[in-house]
Amino acid sequence: MSSYDKLVEGYRKFRAEYLSEENADWLSKAKDKQSPKVMVIACSDSRVNPVILTQAGLGDIFVVHNVANLVPPYKQSGNTHHSTSAAIEFAVKHLKVEHIIIKGHSGCGGINALMADHDHKTVLETDAPYSFIRPWMDIVEKAAEFSAQEKSQMDEDALATLCERRATLISLENLKGFPWVREAIEAKALKLHAWHFDIASGRLVQYNSKTDAFEELV
Repeated sequence: MSSYDKLVEGYRKFRAEYLSEENADWLSKAKDKQSPKVMVIACSDSRVNPVILTQAGLGDIFVVHNVANLVPPYKQSGNTHHSTSAAIEFAVKHLKVEHIIIKGHSGCGGINALMADHDHKTVLETDAPYSFIRPWMDIVEKAAEFSAQEKSQMDEDALATLCERRATLISLENLKGFPWVREAIEAKALKLHAWHFDIASGRLVQYNSKTDAFEELV
């Protein structure tokens, strides 16, 4: 079975369940509107889909996918095309989500590009320039600025993990710069979270602001 045929077969199974009698109540409500309580800003990476990772159901999560799960700084401009910013505005002002999760992960291509550029290495093993990826990663430029001690005590994999997690925290701070996000937080109507998923181990950690550390979700 080809990769495409596999998707079609999956759709057939989904449709059989979707139109089942047990799902009728949800369908009667969902056909007119969505009402998720959680927004997830996740990477476009095919291995880290947050719906699959959390076993969420249809309508449970409002998801935004972009390279390296970044949140750009707030910028009010009619000439700025920011799909992620537009999604945040819709989620907070219209959907009234109660949680926003920024979910980073191991082996992130965007982070690898950022770190390779800092180390003056060839990005993505090609001489062809990537006109959009590297400028997009400027948002979290500081995540790849390591101290001499970090460089001497950590191997490349550990530095990559550190960079991935730092990037989620930069995006978390950028989120707070959106006025409607800040207002919702102050009204105790919204909470922000930073997650990091390790693909090899299946381990998911969450940032704890009290300990300033990522701790495993159990």
